[in-house]
Parts: sequence; structure tokens; C-alpha cells
Amino acid sequence: MMRRWLEGWRLCRGLEPVVEYDDAYGVVLRLPGRERELFSRTDEPAIVARLADQLPLGTWLTVTTHTGDEVAAQLLAAGAIPFDEHKTLMSIELSCHPQPSVGGYELTRFTDGPLSFVRLLAPDGSVAAHGMMAVVGTAAVMHDIQTDPAHRRRGLGSVVMGALAARAIELGAETGLLMATTDGFHLYTKLGWVAEATMVTASGARLGPVGGDLGPVLTGR
Repeated sequence: MMRRWLEGWRLCRGLEPVVEYDDAYGVVLRLPGRERELFSRTDEPAIVARLADQLPLGTWLTVTTHTGDEVAAQLLAAGAIPFDEHKTLMSIELSCHPQPSVGGYELTRFTDGPLSFVRLLAPDGSVAAHGMMAVVGTAAVMHDIQTDPAHRRRGLGSVVMGALAARAIELGAETGLLMATTDGFHLYTKLGWVAEATMVTASGARLGPVGGDLGPVLTGR
């Protein structure tokens, strides 16, 4: 499930293909302070500790687990710097996804290659809410669901999610996947999404080149 989410996530962000290592997946982001990110293939303590202990400055490590607080403590003990916010890997059977509507806004959607986009336009033509997704096999990975601050508390996020779910079904997807922030978690729960695991992320603190050589950390496949 995490691997399918990761593939959809990188497509939505326009990133290079995922690199598979024995203990982790690697993604290049080329962002300030986040040159690349590793996604551990397991939450086994010895592997998590080894990855965190040798994590270069400028590289992030995300561990998907059912024991978020314990993993965060392991990352800290190994020398990495865990972020306070733990995100959540969530799923839903798309056939059960509600598809609400709201008056006063125009719903538009379009597809660009593997990506599908939904927008809600206000009467003045501005984008009030939007979201996107990538279909990976029978999974639809939702991403970047946002509502403009001036249009919040009107259910627009739910409308965007419902429209994406409907489009995903048209494209042959059966399951929805997403990574929820703390704020987004409450919206998705109300729509029927189910928490599958906690995603704990830490940044590397080992001195050396930013996003440096991962050879000592990982074995390629």
C-alpha cells in the first residue's frame, strides 16, 4: 500500500522514478533542505536505527508504522531529527466515497497524462478549491487538496474529494490512498477514509555534503 501511494505521490509532484534499495525507497526532490527522501520498507528497529544513524544532511527519512511515538524515539536516539507532526496513510473503497455538491461554484476537471485535476471556481472565476490525483493500477492517490482561506467552512474540500473519487472510478480505480496532515485527517475521516498507518518523518543531521552519497546507507537493487 505504501509503495502504491509513493508512486502516485511522486507522479503528482512530477518527480523522477522511485529508486528501490534493499531497505528503503529513494526519491529525489531537490528542495532546500530536502534534496532527497528515503521511505523505509520496514519499521524493524535495527533497520530504522541504521538508516537514521547514517542519514546525510539534506536527506529526509519517512517510516510507515503502527507505533509512531516509538519510531520517533528510535529516530531521535539514532541521531536524526524527527518532525513534530506525524502524518497518516489513509485509504477508502472508492465505491463508498460520498460525492456531495454545493451551490454557487462551478466544478471543472481535466486530465494531463497520468494526472487528473479538479477545481471549484467562484463566481468571479477565481479558484476556490482544488485537488489532484494519479491512478496507479487500481489505486487512486489523492494529493494537494486545498481550499482558499476565503472559501473555507463551506464543504468545498469534500466536493473536490468526491469529484476526484468519481473520476478515479471512471479510470478503473477501486481504492483511494492519501497521506493526511493533522488538519486534513479530520476531513477525510468524515468522508469515510480509514487510517492505515502513521508516517513518521525525520531529517538527517550527519555533517557532510547536502543530500550526499547514500552508498554507506543503502544497498541498491
